[in-house]
Amino acid sequence: MKIAFDGRAAQRPAHSYRRVLELLVLAARDVELDVELWADGELHPECASLAAVTRALPTDGESRDASALWTPAQSVMTYRDGVTVSTVCDVNPLLPDGRNPIARWVRARRFRSRVEELGAASWRVATDSEDAGKRLASAFPAHAAKLRVVPLFAHPSLQRLPDRQRDDLLRELELKAGYIFFVGSFRRHKNWMGLMKAYAMCPQSLRRDYPLVFSGPVHRDLPRAMRLMASLGITDTVRILGETPERYMAALYSGAELFAFPTLMEGFGLPPLEAMQCGVPVIASDRTAVPEVLGEAARYIDPTDLRTLAEVMQEVLGSRGQRESMAQAGLARAAQFGPRRTGEAILKVLREHPQS
Repeated sequence: MKIAFDGRAAQRPAHSYRRVLELLVLAARDVELDVELWADGELHPECASLAAVTRALPTDGESRDASALWTPAQSVMTYRDGVTVSTVCDVNPLLPDGRNPIARWVRARRFRSRVEELGAASWRVATDSEDAGKRLASAFPAHAAKLRVVPLFAHPSLQRLPDRQRDDLLRELELKAGYIFFVGSFRRHKNWMGLMKAYAMCPQSLRRDYPLVFSGPVHRDLPRAMRLMASLGITDTVRILGETPERYMAALYSGAELFAFPTLMEGFGLPPLEAMQCGVPVIASDRTAVPEVLGEAARYIDPTDLRTLAEVMQEVLGSRGQRESMAQAGLARAAQFGPRRTGEAILKVLREHPQS
């Protein structure tokens, strides 16, 4: 069976939609689906080998022989020669995230319009977790029957590196192993400001021993982050890397002593699973899909209770035995997800069609 993916996300620098596309392609290949990418330009150099066949988006009237077109980036597309499967990762725009009521209303209205359009254009709608599926079904009951869960997984390239290789790569970033790590964009729902505030509550000695390192797009919030760090007195022990090339990510995870993920909402929660696959203990939010994904391998906190977050970070960093136990549990949990599990979920969706 041939499946085509909307590959336009692979034309961009590192981004969450590009990661979803990469994982879906790996999973489809793992179950021996014939994979094509359809794009409207050159792929980003990091994605050049993602698919053996890359074709231009079909023009009006042009026929294609793929059985399905899968769109990972919430883009509305129709495919006349087969079925269309769209992806909606979460309902985060419908959940409170600290925006003022007017901004929330505008954001939610735009999101509802897009999902309604996706639902109408799609034979099936895939999402990443049971939690996200239930929330989508509640918010969009007209499309509930089309929803299917296709879980993600940590990319196989993200494995714990030997110390020497790790240290060589970290040196290029002017880092040394032994820090608290966070991966995610500087969006409100990621709660990066809450993490900074909790970190500032930790003793100065802990902050000196364990810097706080952020990796991910900062958007327009870097000035705000710098002001917050200065007001909290933590500028000297916080590093903001911004968007980090993929070649460094395994080293960054491997160099972390602790991964902190106090997000307010997630449709899946990929970064803490990636940290677990690299043998890093994880403290994570107890909200939305995160506990479903991480199981019993993480230490959970209420992401709005910053005092408790600070206390748990101190507790875990103060106990090597606890960190080792959490790391082993995390490795076992991450191993429960992988290309085969996701690929089988893709196949299950496609086989529902009478012509499959």
